[in-house]
Amino acid sequence: MLMKERLQVVPLAALCAVAFGVMLGCRPAPPTTFVAAPPSPADLGPATGLSTPSAGTVVFDLRYRAQTGGADDIPYRSYWSYGGMDSETRTNTFLRAVRDKASGRVHYTYNYLLRDRKWAAVEYDGQQPLALYFDLNADGQLEDHERILPTFKDGEAIHFITPDFPQRLEGDGQTLCRVLLRVMFYGGSPEPNTMWSPASLLEGTATLNGRPTRLLLYANGPGGAFDQYGSSSYSLLWGSRTNIGAGEYVSRSRLSSVIDSEGEFYRLTLEGRRSNGLPARVLLVKDTSPTGTLAVKLTGSNVLAASLSSVYLHGVEEKTVHFRLSPGKDRVVLPAGTYDMEDGMLTYGASDSRDWELSFQQGPSVTVNTGQVCEQALGDPVLKVRAIKESDRWNRQPVESDTFRKGTRIYLEPRVVGKGGELLTRFRQTVAGSQQKNERPPRITITDSEGKELLSKTMEYG
Repeated sequence: MLMKERLQVVPLAALCAVAFGVMLGCRPAPPTTFVAAPPSPADLGPATGLSTPSAGTVVFDLRYRAQTGGADDIPYRSYWSYGGMDSETRTNTFLRAVRDKASGRVHYTYNYLLRDRKWAAVEYDGQQPLALYFDLNADGQLEDHERILPTFKDGEAIHFITPDFPQRLEGDGQTLCRVLLRVMFYGGSPEPNTMWSPASLLEGTATLNGRPTRLLLYANGPGGAFDQYGSSSYSLLWGSRTNIGAGEYVSRSRLSSVIDSEGEFYRLTLEGRRSNGLPARVLLVKDTSPTGTLAVKLTGSNVLAASLSSVYLHGVEEKTVHFRLSPGKDRVVLPAGTYDMEDGMLTYGASDSRDWELSFQQGPSVTVNTGQVCEQALGDPVLKVRAIKESDRWNRQPVESDTFRKGTRIYLEPRVVGKGGELLTRFRQTVAGSQQKNERPPRITITDSEGKELLSKTMEYG
């Protein structure tokens, strides 16, 4: 036993050489230095294109609020990852300068939304991120202030927040921008995983229906715009909800030209432009257009009690309208018009509408007429299978077929489709006496003409 213990004792130098290699050495990683990001600019510059609001219009003058790593940050809690071409890393002048300067190992990270500075780099030692190299002025050169130290740590992740920089937008113009890079090492991986997030938002306050109200506008991606209907997001908070706790996640909806707040509909307009490209203000005015009712019925082999947990609607004629509604019942009041039911979730059961959950995508178009109830039937699922040649799998318009030449490799795509043409994606059942829900995915069995089973597999979610 004593001999075994002695054999387990390995000199530190030998461990370094054998386990990690002489080149990496066994010195401890340097301590992490955290540095707060600069504050938001005190002056956003003048605004142009402003109107004189009519009576009854609620005006939210917008200010720019950047994350700095402080306790009062409002984080996005949404992260994006992108893939770039490795060949570009060898010719990119900024990365070439990083390689010349960095003392540790370097990991390249890509973000196509950052149009003039798509490539950045993380310097690290072991599993310790040391610095982010980011081309703030987009000139392809590396300057001292473009080596950014870590801002804060959250769990196992190290976060870097850049200073503000002008971001050129698709089409014309630019906007003030700030981004965050999250760096993590998963398991024993020697390479970091990196993901991007916006690190600034716009906010304004006003009085709506006699109560203090706070409006937050979120960019549609790290390096994106704050004012794109359908892709940017917003939060409308009122009363006590205007106070946001440290690190609290604030629920948000897709930005829409018509929004729903406490059962009332409002027309939302973005107006004006700051000299640095930021939208200047948001106008809200109560929507007085006529309304109707959308009722959703779930059909099946038996009578089902159903309620609409959530639904995302996109205007067909008025394409800037986007509703994410959570009525918790089988019907909802909407401004008259035609909408695509892009996705949603229903709860249902034979006796209790909370027994099961059903998610769907690519739902039908529905027309809500003034003062009427539009009833849309969903459910009653059937299996549809698309069969194509494996070689055509990634073609935009593959040719489907029922028969193939013997030996042809084919790709089968089973889909569970509902009565309204919706794609049913997820079934979950409530565990009796609890709030837990278990997945109940469909199982597909393929047989030959004589009924012999050829293949049986549980469908994956989505």
